[in-house]
Amino acid sequence: MITHKSAGKKLMQKYGSFYWSPCAAHCIDLMLENFSNRRYFPIIQETIQKAKKITKFIYNHDKVLSLMRSDFTNGRDLIRPAITRFATEFLSLQCLSKFKKELRQMFTCDQWVESRYARDVMGKEVAALVLEDKEFWLQCQQIVKISEPLVRVLRLVDGDEKPSMGCLYEAMDKAKENIKARLKNKISAYIPFTSVIDARWDKQLHSPLHAAGCYLNPGIFFRPSFKKQKEITKGLLSTITRLVPDPDEQDTLSSQIEAYKKALGDFGMPMAIRQREKLNPVQFGCEKAWSTFEFIHSKRRNRLEHKRLNDLVFVRYNLLLRERNIRRTKDYLDPISLDNIDLMDDWDDGDDDVVLTNANTHVYYGPDVDPFDGWE
Repeated sequence: MITHKSAGKKLMQKYGSFYWSPCAAHCIDLMLENFSNRRYFPIIQETIQKAKKITKFIYNHDKVLSLMRSDFTNGRDLIRPAITRFATEFLSLQCLSKFKKELRQMFTCDQWVESRYARDVMGKEVAALVLEDKEFWLQCQQIVKISEPLVRVLRLVDGDEKPSMGCLYEAMDKAKENIKARLKNKISAYIPFTSVIDARWDKQLHSPLHAAGCYLNPGIFFRPSFKKQKEITKGLLSTITRLVPDPDEQDTLSSQIEAYKKALGDFGMPMAIRQREKLNPVQFGCEKAWSTFEFIHSKRRNRLEHKRLNDLVFVRYNLLLRERNIRRTKDYLDPISLDNIDLMDDWDDGDDDVVLTNANTHVYYGPDVDPFDGWE
């Protein structure tokens, strides 16, 4: 059986200008899974099981659930479905902590005391857990404090609002620093958690691409508090060497990087400096190309031949270009019309890399690789 990881390594061996990286959301979910693993953190696993006992009881009894929603939580729930299973568990702990007072009020109100559920064995156990188990509530607060920074990174990498390649490196560092600070920088307290994160990051998730994305994100690179320039420079050079094998092109890129690093020329213009924190550095033409592939190569049309697929993409992409040119011509005489201005148009040189992603892997093809080679 060939795993995604072994297949990715074989593809990297076959193609020189190729990078394979596992899904960031999946790897971070594995970190959270380790947090809830009895072998590593038995107290966290025990607390999660107690929390599940409370939520299962409430959600398995309609009248109790209705009582909670209508009289105590203002319609809000204790279970918050999230992008991954283990994120859901930690978010549910967060909700329980938030509604601690309301839950205690519910299990002492007249409606509960007079109900048949208050005399039920499981009802008594859950009520005692909510009302008497002080250790459970303390553990809930502590676990939320530790897991929240990692859940925030998970939301970042799995969201559609902001591409995460240029942010992941810095986000992981910030998450670890946040955990340390929340545990008052006590080494014996935070090392077990940061070790779990480092193990997954070093063995599975970290790639020179993440360092390169961080380097080329001006919002991070030019931030005064950013201090890991040597480390990310190494990743950037490794990425360039792999994706751009031609030595002359490498030298050209090196000179451009030096200008970027020192904020020379256009990089030092007042407008460029102002836009460092605002302008998305990765909205290139390759995203437009991939969205076209995604439109054509849908689940209903996933058996298209290589040539036919490329022909359809070519036609659709050029139709979109034609529509854009028509809109520009229509508004040409209006100097104030900004609706049809593409701020990134000058970056679209037609030689963009194709980005392919799925639920478990992120694959990056260099400009000299045909991503459909051998896909008959």
